[in-house]
Amino acid sequence: MSLTQNQIEHYREHGYVVLPGALEPREVERYKARLREVALGAHPPGAASRIMRDIHFAKKLLPMPADPEHALWKVMNPDRFDACLAECLRIPRVVDAVASLIGEDVLGFLLQFIYKPPCVPESVHPFHQDGVFFAFEPQEQVVGAWIALDPVDADNGTLCVVPGSHLLPITGHEQVAGVNKNSIGASGVEGNPEVLARSVSFELPAGDCVLFHPHLYHRTGGNRTQRHRRVITAHYANAHCRATSENLIREFGFTSVRGKTFEGCLQPVAEPDLGFRV
Repeated sequence: MSLTQNQIEHYREHGYVVLPGALEPREVERYKARLREVALGAHPPGAASRIMRDIHFAKKLLPMPADPEHALWKVMNPDRFDACLAECLRIPRVVDAVASLIGEDVLGFLLQFIYKPPCVPESVHPFHQDGVFFAFEPQEQVVGAWIALDPVDADNGTLCVVPGSHLLPITGHEQVAGVNKNSIGASGVEGNPEVLARSVSFELPAGDCVLFHPHLYHRTGGNRTQRHRRVITAHYANAHCRATSENLIREFGFTSVRGKTFEGCLQPVAEPDLGFRV
C-alpha cells in the first residue's frame, strides 16, 4: 500500500495524509482483545509501569470505574514485553506508506496504545508538535502514525490537526495543568481562534490511519461518550537520521522495521528496558 503521488503531495503540502484500511477488521479485533488482556493484568510484573492511568484516576479526581480499562491513559511501548502488540510497529500497509514518504530504510520507535476514558471530557491533549521530543535530524525524515482501533469522532476524542503548520519550526511548549504527565502543549496555540478556524478534525472508522509530520500542530479532545476510544500511535524515522544530543530519550528504543541501519546514525537499542524509563 505505497502512497499514490497525490497522497504524497497532500502530505507535503498539508503535513498529513489519511491511509484508509491500514488494519483489517480481524486485525483490529485481535489487537483490541490482546490490549484488554494487558490492561487487565496479563503482562510480566516488570512491565506494570507501562500501563498508565489517566490523570483523573491516577490523582483520584474521579472514582475508579468498575472496568479498569476505562481508567487507562496509555500502554507504553508494549513491544518491549508483548509479541502480539509488537506487531503494530510493523503493520505492512503502514510501513509501506511510511517508506513512500521517508525512504526504504526505516526505524520504528515510540509505540503507544492511547485511550480516552469514557465520560471524561476533560481528558484533553492540547495542540502540540511531537518533534519537540525528538533529538535527532532531519525531522523531515520522521513520520507519525495514528491508527484508530475504535470509530473516532469529535465526541469521543478524535485527532485534530492544523494543515500547513508542519512548515513551522518547533515552537515553545509547556506543561499544562490538568493534562497527563509529560503531555505538554504548544504555548499560545490551544484555544487560539485563528488556529481553531484552520483546524481539521477526523471522523474515521476503526482501521484507518493518519500519517503526519512531527512539526504538525495536533491535539485530541476528551471523550464525552460511553464508548471506547483506543488508538495506536507509532513513529518512524529514516535510518540515516542522526542524533542532535547525547541525551536521547531512552524510551524511544529504535527498532529496524525495514531496510538497513548505518554507522554513525540512529541505532536499535540492543536491550531495551522492560519497565518504563524517561
